[in-house]
Formats: sequence, C-alpha cells, structure tokens
Amino acid sequence: MRSSPESETGTKPMPDDYQAEHFRVLQRANQIYVEKSQIRGQMWLEWPPSDKIRELRERVMRIESAYWERSRLIPPEPGPESPHIDLQLAIVEDALDMINYAAFLIKQLERGMSG
Repeated sequence: MRSSPESETGTKPMPDDYQAEHFRVLQRANQIYVEKSQIRGQMWLEWPPSDKIRELRERVMRIESAYWERSRLIPPEPGPESPHIDLQLAIVEDALDMINYAAFLIKQLERGMSG
C-alpha cells in the first residue's frame, strides 16, 4: 500500500485508496451540482451567504434526525430490504447537498458577498 505525503496536521500519511474514496465523494457532489445547474442555472447566487448557512443548518438537522432513526432501525443482519436503507440514502443525499452548499458559501465569501 503506497502512501501520500504527510497531512497538514502532521498525522500519518493517508493511503491512496482513502484519498481516492474521498475524491469519489467530492465527484458525486460535483455531479449533482452540474446536473442541477443545467436545470436551474446559478440560482445559488440569487441569495446571500447567510442563506447558505441556513441551508447547511437545515441539512445538519435532517441528517441528525435520519441518523438517529436509522440507528434505531438497523437490524442484526442488514439486507437490501432493511428499513434503514432509505434513511441511509437520505443522509447521503443531504450530506452531498451540504458539500455543495459549503462550496457556494465559500465562493460567495471569496467574491466579497455578504448578507
């Protein structure tokens, strides 16, 4: 297993497969952004950065709620028919949305936008 350079925090180097896994998650968020942009354009620019903070907070609340409900439903032997699968998909979808809202917030702040 090859290693990447040491992280900025000074911890052990990260194996390439973890880095690739992380990149795939970011690619999924980017693909959602691209697909929605083709339909909606750049609507994220129409509302101020504070709106992105509200959206991020809302997604955190939804993720927390679904996560705790999922934890309650996880069966001893998970399978495709398990009731927690839908909650897990909702958590992942909201988490990917959070990545995009965080990117929108960063872009707006770097553009000097406020409000």
